[in-house]
Amino acid sequence: MTFVLNPVAGGYRGRREHPLLARIQAMAPGAECLVTSREGDAQTLAHERAGDANRVVVAVGGDGTVHEVACGLVSGQLVSEQLVSAPAAMAVLPLGSGNDFARMLHSPPSLEAALPWWANARTRRCDIGQVRITTQSGKVINSHFINSLGIGFEADVAERAGRARYLKGFSRYLFAALVHLFRFRAPAMTLRWNDQTTTSRQFLIALGNGRCAGGGFMLTPEAEIDDGQLEMCRADDLPIYRLLRILPSVMRGSHTRFQGVHADQLNRISIECPGGCGLHADGESLARNATRIEVSVLPGALRLLG
Repeated sequence: MTFVLNPVAGGYRGRREHPLLARIQAMAPGAECLVTSREGDAQTLAHERAGDANRVVVAVGGDGTVHEVACGLVSGQLVSEQLVSAPAAMAVLPLGSGNDFARMLHSPPSLEAALPWWANARTRRCDIGQVRITTQSGKVINSHFINSLGIGFEADVAERAGRARYLKGFSRYLFAALVHLFRFRAPAMTLRWNDQTTTSRQFLIALGNGRCAGGGFMLTPEAEIDDGQLEMCRADDLPIYRLLRILPSVMRGSHTRFQGVHADQLNRISIECPGGCGLHADGESLARNATRIEVSVLPGALRLLG
């Protein structure tokens, strides 16, 4: 096992090493323990270990750490955009403020319970989302996501929540959502999916491999991580008073009953936004001025322990 630990996960800001590191070393003395020092480290470390089919890489942190480890493992087995070999598996020890992807797993959240559970668990296959972005400047960005991709309002909220260090968990995202609700202007987009096309102003588009995002908002409550599909939730450009009425229902996953909120399942979608829009992958900002977004699914691309 390889543990990839984000040293500031869980709000820890101590000058000494994270207290969980010593517990991992004591309880799993044969494991490799790696501590990240900057953004992107977890992805690099996972990428370097992706080809070892007998290895489990444990993401110890929040959704950002899970995102990086998953991207590293998948990119480490891609050759000309085709999956090859049997890659290392991933496990998750949730230690962040949101832990949205961890909600999809049945593994215990504590190290003491997770170690014996992992020892007897089998691996399963998990889908991964793949996204290709073209920005207003012509730059092309390729990335992956394991839990969710958010476009429009949701991307702005994720970016603002990432800067709100004085709040944690669900409250961080709720505060960011309420602040941006009165500032956001829905951009015009053209969406093409499942032989359908629509052109209109879109308040938000959420593509979920997992069910919730933003620390507990159930934007895509019917999503499954191993069905080869993404669940899409999109909202039209609605008046603020209607959005405020809908917001509480998002926490329960019952928002699709409202007029102007749409849900569908897909394995591929293209989005054109001439004026540019923001988007995030698993809470990590990818672009602020994307003009073309192409999303697809890599079915069963990741081995998951549990």
